Amino acid sequence: MGAYLSQPVTTKESSQGSNGWLSFGSSAMQGWRRSMEDAHLMGAEVVGDASVFAVFDGHGGAEVARFVARHLIEEVPSDWE
Repeated sequence: MGAYLSQPVTTKESSQGSNGWLSFGSSAMQGWRRSMEDAHLMGAEVVGDASVFAVFDGHGGAEVARFVARHLIEEVPSDWE
């Protein structure tokens, strides 16, 4: 069946957090793909009270999604508003 499974993997991986003024959570499911290809970024404080929430779709490969989730915040300028 190529890149897809004959049955979806429906196990969900959930997490939650808070940053003092905001509570948040996420849940991810692999689905029909042979491996989890997506990544996410939750509640990273950027500047002041600004937080970032993002889902990175793994169409470019799981490695790309994970890399961006780990390093995106490093690229935000400290004076960004």
